[in-house]
Parts: sequence; structure tokens; C-alpha cells
Amino acid sequence: MLALGVSLMSVAAGSAQAQTAGGKAPLPDPAPGQSSADISAAAATPPGVEGTSTTTGPAAAGSPATPVQSGGLEDIVVTAQRRSERLQDVPIAVTAITASQLSRVGVSDVIDLKVAVPTLNVVNSAGYLNSSLRGIGSNGIGAGIENPIALYIDGVYYAAPAASLLSLNNVSQIEVLKGPQGTLFGRNATGGLIQITTKEPSAKNTANFNFSYANYDTYSGNAYVSGAVTDNLFMDLAFAGTFQRDGWGTNRFNGKDVYKVDHDVAGRAKMIFEPVGGTKFTLIGDYSDHRDSVAAYRVFRNTVSGFTPALGPVPDIGYDTDTDVQPLTDTWAAGGSLRWDQDIGSLSFMSLTAYRGSRAQFKFDYDGSNRAIQSIDEIQRDRQFSQELQLSSGSGGRFSWLLGGFYFNARAELDPFILTANDLGARVTINNAQRTKSIAGYAQATYEIFDKTNLTLGGRYTSEKREAYDGTTDVFVIPLGISAPTAIAPDRDRTFNKFTYRVSLDHRFSDEVLTYASYNRGFKSGGFNTSAPGSDPFRPETLDAYEVGIKTDLFGNDVRLNVAGFYYDYNDVQVQLLNQGAITIINGAKARDYGIDADLNWQVSQELRLSGGLGWISPKFRSFPNCPISTATGGTASGLGSCAGNQLPLASKFTGNVGADYSVDIGPGKLGINSNFYYNSGFYPESDNVIRQSSYILLNAGINYTLESGLSFGVFGKNLSDERIINFETTIPNGTHTGFYQAPRTYGVTIGYKY
Repeated sequence: MLALGVSLMSVAAGSAQAQTAGGKAPLPDPAPGQSSADISAAAATPPGVEGTSTTTGPAAAGSPATPVQSGGLEDIVVTAQRRSERLQDVPIAVTAITASQLSRVGVSDVIDLKVAVPTLNVVNSAGYLNSSLRGIGSNGIGAGIENPIALYIDGVYYAAPAASLLSLNNVSQIEVLKGPQGTLFGRNATGGLIQITTKEPSAKNTANFNFSYANYDTYSGNAYVSGAVTDNLFMDLAFAGTFQRDGWGTNRFNGKDVYKVDHDVAGRAKMIFEPVGGTKFTLIGDYSDHRDSVAAYRVFRNTVSGFTPALGPVPDIGYDTDTDVQPLTDTWAAGGSLRWDQDIGSLSFMSLTAYRGSRAQFKFDYDGSNRAIQSIDEIQRDRQFSQELQLSSGSGGRFSWLLGGFYFNARAELDPFILTANDLGARVTINNAQRTKSIAGYAQATYEIFDKTNLTLGGRYTSEKREAYDGTTDVFVIPLGISAPTAIAPDRDRTFNKFTYRVSLDHRFSDEVLTYASYNRGFKSGGFNTSAPGSDPFRPETLDAYEVGIKTDLFGNDVRLNVAGFYYDYNDVQVQLLNQGAITIINGAKARDYGIDADLNWQVSQELRLSGGLGWISPKFRSFPNCPISTATGGTASGLGSCAGNQLPLASKFTGNVGADYSVDIGPGKLGINSNFYYNSGFYPESDNVIRQSSYILLNAGINYTLESGLSFGVFGKNLSDERIINFETTIPNGTHTGFYQAPRTYGVTIGYKY
């Protein structure tokens, strides 16, 4: 569990907003002890609106948005364009989720984010983070394989999906940017990105402690403390841990629990130093350690195993498994970053230096049965270094601009990957590595060409070199007890150069209505399949996106409705192919995707708020002639054919959520009742559209009572409808469908204290 505190930059605002050129209000300079993001909250309060509650200063940074008394919904500040701007002024489809919203809808980790962002699907793919946004995503996993939905925390890009399954503690805001973000964020944001910003240490001493107990004998706790060390030095510490004593199921082969989190612990610290006005240094360090048996592979219910076809269809045994290998995911990750923010007259300079390292071990039964046929034992190591420099103009005026440069150096290696194939009498050991060196320069400028009409142009040039080297493959012949001659793959490299760009036109018709139209190109680098030494590299994928949208604040700012429609042209789509126990990447030719999504927030009264969203998409392959195709019953070797017209993996045609939050003063405290209803029309884990997750409903709810002293008590429930949902599924070339599931119904009690 990664202990996170996120800076919530939100304030209450009415429908009227102070406007400058282009219809955007400038954000003031920060005072000592405040970040630019913190002080932006105060600027969002419109003049002339009475009874509006605001949060300003470092002591309030990251605190939940305060419901306004008479001014409607709070304003929210985002950094979707690498500068602090109000959500309703940004001509990009962004869903910003505040701390209180995360709590209301039952989001406690990255996997849960889908219930708050309907067009986002996030899954745990055998210990790796995989995601799909508006139908664009990936089901490929392995060393050096990165997601097309990028993950950023405090501005640092997390390249390794094996170290990205984050639990979220003290998070107050997450931004999900929809559509290609290749100009400002880079090469692996083809379909969008998830951006998390941690809480700023406060000048005032604050603390927050929480403990919960849930079914399956699960204990969770987190702690956060923050305060001033000196007048210009601020620091915070965060810790979180989860321990689960009973699994969701049992391995019938050995009687041990499966789907159990043995431990999930993390610590995080942030220090801010502001020696003089206009100068700010931010130092962050984190460490996490996780061990579980959640990747409990088994042959899918009512299908035939290609390893034992004579046994016929396997029965449905729920969350139980029956495998001779006990599943294991064991990871640790650590990192640090140093950010320097400097005001240079009216300009702003930023330098961000970061390093991360991780180790992940995966053990699972490849054949998914209780027979010692085939198994996988894999260790993956990742490390990355990144450096970003940025210079931007001040706020206000008809013209604003931003320049930046980015350097990235990463290594991902299998050390080792072991496939034990008793049926073939061999044990194959692969030691292989892939290095990525990427450098990019980018720029974006916005000019008010007419009154309240802005033209934005941006571009980024990326040059990325991928190197595959030191690859060795050893084959041990089990019956003879000898090793065959070791094969050494030759070192190879490939350079991918790409120019990505953005064109956007937006117009503010009034203080309440902003419209925009944009064209963006996204790019995801090609690379090598580290688990298949000597194989051909896969090509980069590109996505051209056309989008129109409208952002509105209606009925005195009581209702916020944002709607966007889009069309995507997707080329050289990177999809998974299972090859001798290792998931590799091939290019799936062409696809197209179009649809509409919407976000709604409604402050019905001071006590009641409703929120919701929906997405309807049509994501299909236009051409995919070399697609691996299996049979629904299993047991028959897969062949190659056309997947043209098939739905893209992990994409759901229709998704939607409705949430309600009610709070009222009762006695010496406040009672809060919340619920969230999420619907998913279903999806296909693989390109052949053979195995399907049917439509499902998730219902989360909670009740909490908070005393004036800061003490709180609550109860919660997640997946109250007890749906069994596919988390990961893959088809072995012999036709065996294997995979595992997401969490069943969970519920528990909490107690907390805050001052």
C-alpha cells in the first residue's frame, strides 16, 4: 500500500468568476510557506459571492473541499496543462476526484478508480497494472512493457506496471485526463493518464489516524502527521498497512488460502524548503512492500484445459483453486524525487529529478490444474531515472506559453524467468534485459485570437532508443538431468522518433459555458519482448484523436455538467500474445473508436450532493489479420485469423455511475451517508472476443459519524452485490483459458481521529 496524501486544490465558487483575457482568472503568487497550488484555492473565490467558504494556506492544503453555504459547488484547480488552472477553464476532458469523492464512492486503491471514472477500466493483470480509458488500453504485461494510460505521482512518471498497483491513503485529488496527452506528458499517454498529487506539508501541526477491520479478518491502518520544522521548512510523514488473515478462497490442492494479502505496507515522507520568496524545494521519498496470493490462476469455469482435454469441462468452484503451485506476488518499490520551483520575474522555472527502483516476483501454475504439468517462477527488476526542466509564462494576458525538456533512462530485466514444463521434460531459464533511453522537447502556447476565444498549439519531439542485450536462454532436460547448450541472444537496438502535437480552439460564451474542439496525436513507443530473446521488435502505436466538448456551471453553480464527444483513429495497436509461458506484444493493425462521456455534479442542498458519469463508446478493430483466435469451450489449439470488427480488449461499450452523499448535524457531531452505483456492460479480456465478462453492477456504501473533537466511527461495504468479475484472463496456445477474479463482497468498520 502506498501511503499518499494529495494536495486538494479546491474552493467554493459561485457562477460569476473574475475574468481576464481569454476568460481565465489569473492565480496570485504564493506567500512564504504556500505552494502555487495551495494559494490558487483562494483565487477561485469570486468577488461578490457571500457565504462562500474557502480554504487557503498550507494548513488547509489537501483538506477535503468545503461545501459552500450558498454559492453552489466548490471550484477545483487542476494541472492538466502543466500549470494550475480551474477545471472549467481547461479545454480537455478531465475528471477530477477529490478526497471526499474518493471516500464516498469507496475508492481505496488504483483498481477502484473505475467506479468514479466510468470510461476507465483498471485491472490487476497477474501483479501488473493494466488499464483502458475510453476503450484505449493494454492487456500486455512483462519487463519493459508500459501502459498506454500513463501514471504520474507528484509529476513523476511510473514506468513499471509491476510496481504501480497502488493503494491510496489520504488522497484528496486525482486527475484522469482523457484522450492522448502526448504533447505535455509524452510518449506513453496514448489514451490518457492518471495524475496523483500528494499533500503539501502544512505550517500548522496536523495529524490523521484511521483503523479499520473488515471481513476475511482484514486489518488496515494509516497515519499522517504534518507540521513546520522551522519558519521556512515543512515536513510530513505517512504510513499505511493492510494485513489479511483469511483468503477469499482456498487452494484445494494444499489447503492454503488464496486471494489473500499477506501484507501491504508503505511509508512516505515529503519535505518542503522555502529559503526565500519565489524559491521552493520539494524532497519526497517513499517505500512500499507487498505480498499476496491474489493472482490465483485456474482454468476458467466450464471450459476444457488443453493440457488435460480428456477430463472435460472444469467445474465452477468460485474463488477456490486446485493447483499444485501456490500463487505468489511479492514486490517492493522505492523512490525519491527533488523538485525545484523558481520564480524568475514574471516567469516560472521548474526542475524535477527522480529515481525509482522495484523488484517483483511472480509464481503461478501455468496449466491451472492440480497436476505438475507447467509452472512459472519469474523475478522482474526495474529501475528508472528521469529529469524534466520547464519554463512557463505568468498567468493573465492574451498570450501564455510553456517550454520543457524531458530525459528518461530505464532498465527492465528478467532475473530470471523460469518455465518448468514437466510434460515436455524441460526447464527453460531466461535472463534478459531491455534498456530505454528517451529524450524529448516540448512546447505549448495559447493565444486569445478573439474576445474570449483561445487558440492552443503544442508539439513534442521524442527520440527513444530501445536496447535488448545480455539475453541468455538455458534449457535443462529434466529426464537426463543435463543442460543443453546455452543460447545467447545478440544485442540489438532500435530507435523510434516521433513528433506529436495538439491543436485546440476554445470559446467562453459566458461565465457558465465553455466549449472547445481539439485534435491530438498520441504515441506509444515500440520495443522488444524481453521474455522472448531474439524475437522481432514490436512497432510503435499512434492515435489521432478528434474531440469536441462543453463545460457548464448551471443554476447558480449548483450543477456542473461536462460533456465530450470523440473519434479516434488507432494504428499499429499493441496487443498481447501468449508465447511459451510469457506474454509478449504484437501489433494489431488498425482500430477505430468513437463515443461520448459526461461528468455531472449537483449540489441539491447544503446536506445532499449527487454525482455521476457515463460513457458510451464503440471501440473496434478495423483490421487485424494475424490475430490469435481460440474457441469458447477451450481445449483446442489457437489459430491465426482475422479479428476485424472485434471489440478492443478491456473496453466496455457502456459504463455509468451515480453517487449520493448526505451529511447532517446530529447532536455533537455530523452524520454522513454515502453510496455509489456503478454499471458496466461487460468487456472482453482478449482481442478474439471469445471469453467475455458479462455486464455487472457494483454497489458501494458507507455511514460515518464524526464528533467535533475529531473522533469518527463508520461502517462500509464494497461490491455489496457480490459480483464475481474477471480481473485477468489469458489463453494459452493449446486453448486453455486461465485467469482470476476481482474482490467479492467486503465490509467492515472504521475508527479515526483527526486534529
